[in-house]
Amino acid sequence: MRRLAWALALSLLATAVSAREVTVGLYENDPKVFRDEAGQPAGIFVDLIERIAVAEGWTLSFEDCAWGDCLDRAAQGQIDLMPDVAISEAREARLDFHALPALHSWSQVYRRPDLQVRSILDLDNRRIALLEGSIQQSRIEVLLDEFGVDFEPLVVEDFHAAFAAVADGRADVAVVNHLFGSRYHDEYALERTPVVMEPARLFFATGEGRNPELLAAIDRHLSSWQADGDSVYFDILERWLGERPRVLVPGWVAWLVGVGGALLFLALGVAFWLRRTVVNRGRRLAETRRELETAYEVIEASPVVLFRWRLAPGWPVAFVSGNVSRWGYTAEEFLEGRRHFADIVHPDDLARISAEVEERLAAGATAYRQEYRILHADGTSRWVGDLTHVFRDEHGQVERIEGVVTDITEQREGERRQREAAAVLENTLEGVIITDADERIVMVNRAFQSLTGYTEDEVLGQPVTLLDAEHATSPWSTIRTALATSGHWQGELTSRRKNGEIFPELRAISRVVGPAGEDDHVVHLFTDMSRLRATEARLDFLARHDALTDLPNRALLLSHLHERVASADVAALGLLLIDLDRFRDVNDSYGHHVGDTLLRQAAQRLESLLEGRCLARLGGDEFAVLAENLGRTDLAGLAETIIEVLSRPWRLDNGTEVRLGASIGITCYPDFGRSPEALLQQADASVYRAKAEGRGGFRFFDDSLTASARHRIEMETRLRRAIEAGELELHYQPQVEIASGRIIGAEALVRWRDGERGLVPPDAFIPVAEQTGMIGLLGEWVLREACRQGREWRDAGLAVPRLAVNLSARQLHDESLVERVRAVLDETGYPPDRLELELTESALMHQQERSVRVLRALRRLGLHLAIDDFGTGYSSLAYLRQFPIDVLKIDKRFVDDLAENNDDREIAGAILAMGHALRLSVIAEGVETEAQLAFLRANGCDTYQGYLFSPPLPPAAFARLLAE
Repeated sequence: MRRLAWALALSLLATAVSAREVTVGLYENDPKVFRDEAGQPAGIFVDLIERIAVAEGWTLSFEDCAWGDCLDRAAQGQIDLMPDVAISEAREARLDFHALPALHSWSQVYRRPDLQVRSILDLDNRRIALLEGSIQQSRIEVLLDEFGVDFEPLVVEDFHAAFAAVADGRADVAVVNHLFGSRYHDEYALERTPVVMEPARLFFATGEGRNPELLAAIDRHLSSWQADGDSVYFDILERWLGERPRVLVPGWVAWLVGVGGALLFLALGVAFWLRRTVVNRGRRLAETRRELETAYEVIEASPVVLFRWRLAPGWPVAFVSGNVSRWGYTAEEFLEGRRHFADIVHPDDLARISAEVEERLAAGATAYRQEYRILHADGTSRWVGDLTHVFRDEHGQVERIEGVVTDITEQREGERRQREAAAVLENTLEGVIITDADERIVMVNRAFQSLTGYTEDEVLGQPVTLLDAEHATSPWSTIRTALATSGHWQGELTSRRKNGEIFPELRAISRVVGPAGEDDHVVHLFTDMSRLRATEARLDFLARHDALTDLPNRALLLSHLHERVASADVAALGLLLIDLDRFRDVNDSYGHHVGDTLLRQAAQRLESLLEGRCLARLGGDEFAVLAENLGRTDLAGLAETIIEVLSRPWRLDNGTEVRLGASIGITCYPDFGRSPEALLQQADASVYRAKAEGRGGFRFFDDSLTASARHRIEMETRLRRAIEAGELELHYQPQVEIASGRIIGAEALVRWRDGERGLVPPDAFIPVAEQTGMIGLLGEWVLREACRQGREWRDAGLAVPRLAVNLSARQLHDESLVERVRAVLDETGYPPDRLELELTESALMHQQERSVRVLRALRRLGLHLAIDDFGTGYSSLAYLRQFPIDVLKIDKRFVDDLAENNDDREIAGAILAMGHALRLSVIAEGVETEAQLAFLRANGCDTYQGYLFSPPLPPAAFARLLAE
């Protein structure tokens, strides 16, 4: 059943044309048609139709029936062909016959050994066994009546039954065809009589008007075969009759005719016979000529090319049909020996088929089939099927080899498409069901079994509604209507797996129509929609929730805010915006995966604390809480609780313990904002102020925060425009060697000359640049401009001291910092040994190991490095020793009160001592008095800068200072 189902599936999915199935009636009439001892169809007519079927691509099936029943079934179209049928008027009324007789035969009377039968008259009052419905039965009654002979008929189903009836005494004689009688009369101990009758031409018959193409094909082959005395037709007759037929009149017939003619009408009979012979021979010659012409036309129109080969190297050709011209060759090329058959076999196939031929011939084969490629004259190749027959003499030696060569290129292409279709069918992820016209399942593919849990054996023969899970609202009536009208339906169904699980599916159903327009089969393709539905649900969830923590996101928070603001049940509403302190440090130090883990843990702590309240994650390390109907005191208490919970230690996956913290901004409805957007903006401004005031606290919103936020936003916009418009400039503050008083360096300091407001002080825009992330863009501009200016001064012949440029923490932690610095140096041509980069102590101590790697890479470029604002951070001496730095800068805060503050003097002295111990140059910044300079000189400070010597100068003024 599985093989049949797969065959059906392939026929539906491939485009190859299936073979014609032909049903042939089979009854017992040995040797013309019968079943042999192995139960297989056999006989002259069976061999003939099988050879024709191979050539035509038919598939034969034989159905057993009695003679009369076979005729009836043929007339009714229940079988396609009935073999061994003689033509009569009655049969011509309900059957069709081909034109050329397949066989000539006559009937003969056989008797028991103890009964003498010399003429028809001896049959008087005898019991005669006759085949039911046969030509003998109808004609003998007429013949015996003409001679006035009475007889008793005994009707039997087949000729064996007729001989058996005579042998066991139920009949005196039997009338059978001479072929059967010659083969079996000895077996039944019967003897042949000289009584013969009814010479007949035997045909294949079919129902009237039913199978004209079958009869035409039979005529084509009979015409070809009977014209060739060496054809397969005569081989078949020789096999069953024991010798090749010859046109000879049996001796006893000649004796009978001769005696009768001599006694009765010798002279007249001879003359008449001669005349008839001439006429008949002339007629036969004309018929033979016509048949030969027809055969030639059939061969020329046939898709097959006929060959006869000689067994010699290269396979020389002894005969080839003229239609070899369709390959671009002429028959003469082969027959004259200018081309052998091996010449047109594809070189890649020649060795294989040569070996196969040798193997078959050595094994004594008389027929075999091969497939290979032949080359047309134009160089193209085509696949052919070669049905070869080997003819041997009485010693088994090969006399000749004949072949029927058929182009099978399209057939192989169809088979390839079938294999591809089978592979697609078996490997597709969609389930496939094929049902018959009664909606019974005849095939499913592997995907069906994995999707539903049913095996193929469990569903074969089951109704296609087996999977239906919605019986009450089943759409099958709609489906059937659509299939009947358009042949197609597509839609969603709810189905049930074998384990009872319900699942949605998208199914496409198409009706397959048979060759006669009848409903044949229906193909169902379906896709399990479960994962798609789950994905859609997940996407819908993620559209309103945070993917990391599954908390509501900003969009859902705003939706909740709209609902609460519009609700009459909410008299007051607090919005708390939570920002985790120091989270970025942990994220940068331990990686984003650790940061994600901390965020999930923070969400869990907050959910446990705020059970029942709306908690959302807005992004990054920001969370928001909605608190309904709470006053300012309660909101402050809630904020303190949240800060305390989030300030507890956090343990990382690697066992490390870290501490974070939280800053919270709070706003209230309806005291301040009356829209969700305004409330979020106010809470953001509040948390920004809370972080600015020292972190770890909370701040309620007031109007001043809004003004501050607006100022910050305005400053950011203006600064971005200033960079683009070229409103920034660098001023240079000299760095003076204390011992000699020489200018040995200068720090490049950025200034903003606003077209409307004049010079903007650095403390007004540098913090904004750091907060907004613009500090990286600003720092790169400063570096490029300082190098460009330095190169310009050098080209002008000035002795340019080392120029110091500040790097922000953001620039230091930029992965591309080293490459950016190298690019600026290459672009401006400024020598790296005349450039010094200043980095703050706090920036270096963040991610110390990475900072060490970056500083070493910068040092390899040839430039100098300095730690700015030293003493204000929390440097580890061990790490400080690893940094490849050249200069320590004492922060201005320790220089300001050197004259009056003993602590500042001790700190400054310690910095100087440590710097010299590490073999570093030490520079003090912000020196404004002689007393400060005197202290620094006394304690061994190397260099200073400050207003005592010079304020930061524009480029032109600094150039004049250098020139002086």
